[in-house]
Amino acid sequence: MPTTLNNIAKQGANGAAMMPVIQGVGRAAIEIAAVLRGAVFRGALGGAGSENVQGEQQQMLDVLSDEIFLDEMRSTGFVCAVGSEEQEELLVIEEYSHADYLVLVDPLDGSSNLDVDGPVGTIFSVVKRKTPNSDTPHVSDTLQSGKEVIAAGYVLYGPSLMMVCSVGDGVHGYTFNPGSARFELSHGDIRIPETGGYYSVNESNKDKWLDGMGDHLDRMKADTGLGMRYVGAMVADMHRTLLKGGVFLYPADEKNTTGKLRLLYEAIPMGFIMEQAGGKAMSSGIAVLDIEPEALHQRVPVYLGSHTNVDSLLG
Repeated sequence: MPTTLNNIAKQGANGAAMMPVIQGVGRAAIEIAAVLRGAVFRGALGGAGSENVQGEQQQMLDVLSDEIFLDEMRSTGFVCAVGSEEQEELLVIEEYSHADYLVLVDPLDGSSNLDVDGPVGTIFSVVKRKTPNSDTPHVSDTLQSGKEVIAAGYVLYGPSLMMVCSVGDGVHGYTFNPGSARFELSHGDIRIPETGGYYSVNESNKDKWLDGMGDHLDRMKADTGLGMRYVGAMVADMHRTLLKGGVFLYPADEKNTTGKLRLLYEAIPMGFIMEQAGGKAMSSGIAVLDIEPEALHQRVPVYLGSHTNVDSLLG
């Protein structure tokens, strides 16, 4: 019999508690994938005519994916609140405000790829609340370092629908099987190759990077011989890096002096996955998982990959 998401319940100390939440992520992913497949026929491509809290133009599918994800987290009965990249404030699930867990999500990473039928994804992490269960969940519950993350993962909407996740006991990939209508284990115990692979970055911004990262990249390329691959959706670029090796980087630049990627919605969950797969996740002189968050939408520079390649880049 194929191994399904039920296998998560057997993994580590947190697997049983996290299985209902991750199954909820799976249901959201299936629904989002269906919306993506039919978006062109429903007139759902293009801008939503609104901006998110970061001042970025929202796509209609950003909004729809956000709604789908919130609904599925509510349906688990185990999630008291959701922090979303698309929402300015923490969304409390009133009927389950006593529940133990909060989920942080980028519901549709890489949505600028949608108009050209490029890959997109969902990124998520789970933390346990700090406030008493009798209180209303508070934004302070989300401001926990990556060391406090219980589970994290991403969904890739590509030629196949795939979820990669960890509950702190390694990294495993599950691919949706249309025949059985369920996610089945396809990539067990993923470990990033220590050498080889590719570097992934928007190199056109190289002359605007801060902290001498342009020179660092040139040196790394000379030292490692890595070629470049870049999709422009963090999930797709991270997935390739995880399976093939190399390094993904998004440095700070003159426009985004504190970095572009969000600590809670992108850097921490992907850093958690990378470390669980035997890799390294760094920001500005500090491990991503050691950063103490100060705000719901905080941004940081990000460098993710194998120890060999990250050290070559930052050394």
